[in-house]
Amino acid sequence: MPIDVSSAHAAPPDAVHAVLTTESFLREAAAALGAQMQEVTADGSRTEVRMLAPTAGIPAVFARFVAPEVAVTDTRTWRRDGEGWVCDLAVRAEVFGRAVEVTGVRRLTAGNGGTRSVVTAEARVDAPLVGRQAEGAVGQLVAVVLRREAEALDARLAAG
Repeated sequence: MPIDVSSAHAAPPDAVHAVLTTESFLREAAAALGAQMQEVTADGSRTEVRMLAPTAGIPAVFARFVAPEVAVTDTRTWRRDGEGWVCDLAVRAEVFGRAVEVTGVRRLTAGNGGTRSVVTAEARVDAPLVGRQAEGAVGQLVAVVLRREAEALDARLAAG
């Protein structure tokens, strides 16, 4: 299931990248989701977050198949791309022994006096019969997560 999420931020790409790759921001973004942080590493070119993320709000058709929280690993590898940044992202979880993966790319480009962030990704769920429907639900959850991350990012950038 394809995922396309865009946001705009009132800071240059280098400032946005700097925030997105700090441990304190990653902890703050996870807390905004109600997730329990297990481990975080961040060095400016690679971030990895391991957390227990709540499953509240998932579509009712899937609610009976998941626990109240699921272990998630979110890895992002950043590199310079002209005047902006690009990262490869990989989010993985396992639900009842079935792999759930979101892989894609995030681009930070200069525009309108700030930064445009564009995430293009693909959700995959290894579940016969309901895989496509589950991928749609995962795509919706990813969009919510990215919107909340953008809100936390804008608050952090505004605070200086």
